[in-house]
Amino acid sequence: MKTRQLTLEISESLFHKLEKLSELTEEPINELVIQMITNNILNSTQKAKDLNDLLSINFPESLPEIIEIEELVGAEIF
Repeated sequence: MKTRQLTLEISESLFHKLEKLSELTEEPINELVIQMITNNILNSTQKAKDLNDLLSINFPESLPEIIEIEELVGAEIF
């Protein structure tokens, strides 16, 4: 799989929490962050799909065109 590098600027307190979690799980911080991002994207994509389904039931003609989630599915972030 092709990868890309991403640099993040985070608060000291968040970094310390990641360090603590890294120590507890014995996993590198970067692996933990990748897992968290991946899980969040999967959850957010499912929520967006569910919302789009509900909107298409309640507003079949108007709102689904405004909320386009198809672009989120399968998008690469790395």
